[in-house]
Parts: sequence; structure tokens; C-alpha cells
Amino acid sequence: MTALEKGLQWERALDLFDEMKYKNMPVTVVSYGSAISACEKGYQWRQCLEYLDEMTERKIAKNVIIFGAAMSCMEKACRADIAFQLMERMNLEGVRPNVHIFNSAISACARCKLWRKGFELFKEMDKVGVKRDVVTYNAVLDAVCSQVDLAEQIFREGVGRGFYAKVSRLGTQWLELDLHFLSLGGGETALRWWFEKCLVPYLGDSKELASVKSIDIVTGYGKTRARGARKGDDSMRKRVRAMLSFMNICE
Repeated sequence: MTALEKGLQWERALDLFDEMKYKNMPVTVVSYGSAISACEKGYQWRQCLEYLDEMTERKIAKNVIIFGAAMSCMEKACRADIAFQLMERMNLEGVRPNVHIFNSAISACARCKLWRKGFELFKEMDKVGVKRDVVTYNAVLDAVCSQVDLAEQIFREGVGRGFYAKVSRLGTQWLELDLHFLSLGGGETALRWWFEKCLVPYLGDSKELASVKSIDIVTGYGKTRARGARKGDDSMRKRVRAMLSFMNICE
């Protein structure tokens, strides 16, 4: 099952899981974890919830890995409302959320355009003692990128923590902004920050400007990269081009 799930053959993985139950073969928390992960690959959020209920009926205790897989499923399916319910369910069942749980919930907020709730969850992590990572910052920047001042504040905090240390590279003859590991919202914020706080002050010196031969913006691992893509063929490259056009900057 795990091999099928990881190979993106989610339908075969779920069929195999159903066959195991039909033949009264033993199913464990690991079996359900693989089945729920397969649901994520196929955006089968209703089936995911059914499996959680089955675990309760079979008295199979859920752990943070099970809830993490379910949260990822809700994130991919754009069901932020159910993701919030799952966090409440975790609390009722005595399962402590980890960074992955919060990251999935914040990412779900980004997909559903719930920036206030995403920022609220971001702040809550400090209160409950869950340490943020670079995925957390990428997720919340995706959620709040429309709130320019707030997004820049969060991005600067991420820079201060060393998460975006390699975003800007300023050489004597070349200048580069590397966005390949950022979310779409993170990329937008980084681009604004780079122009306003790094590039413009640096190029204010005419001698420095005269020696610059190239200014590059790396959007990802190739032209088709679309990390965290949204509906409407969204991508990092598309967003960067739109922002450059808005600023009257030619490629």
C-alpha cells in the first residue's frame, strides 16, 4: 500500500486497503496512515474522514502522523474549514499538534484566502510552544501576501532567523534574487523587499551600477516550476512577470 501511495497510484492503494478489510486481514495505524496519505494524493477528503471515523470504531488510536496526513489532505482539497475541525478533534483526543499540523492548516488558509486565520495560527504556534520552520514562513507568507506591510514584517523575521539568508546575492558584476525555495506569496514579498531594501540602495552608487553586467531573478528549477500553484495556471514566473510589469521593468 505504501509503495502504491508513494507512486501516486492512490486508487489502487485504496482498493488494496478495502480488500484487506474485506478479507479480515489485520489493519493497523500504519495501514490507515497509508490509506489516508493515498486520499491526499487523490484529493479524497470525504474518504479521509471516513477512515478517521473507522479508526474510532475499531478503537485504533490516532497519532500525530495520522492527523498530519489528514490535514495535508484537507489542505490539498482546499477544505480549511475541516482542517480547523481536525485540530479541535486532536485536542479532544489528546494528540498534541506539531509543526506539520500548523503548516498544513496555514497552507489551507492560503489556498482558501483566509489570511487573518492563517496569521492567527502563525501567532498561536508561539503560545503552544511549537517551533516554526521555513515551511511555516512560506505558508504564512502565501496567506498574507496581499497585506503588504504584514508580509514584509514576517519576511524580515524569517530573514532574521536565517531562513532566507541566500535569497539575495549582490556581487560586483552581477545581482541575483533566488526564489526557488519560496512559496508564491513568499516570492512576491521577497521581490518587493529586494527592490526596495537591497537593489535600489545598492544601485544608488553610480560606480557600482556601471560595473553591473547582469541582474537575475531565479524563479525555480526550470521554466515550468509552479510551487504551490493556485487555480488559473498560477506560478512563480507568472507572478514575478506581473510584478515587474507593474513596476515598468522590462526583462
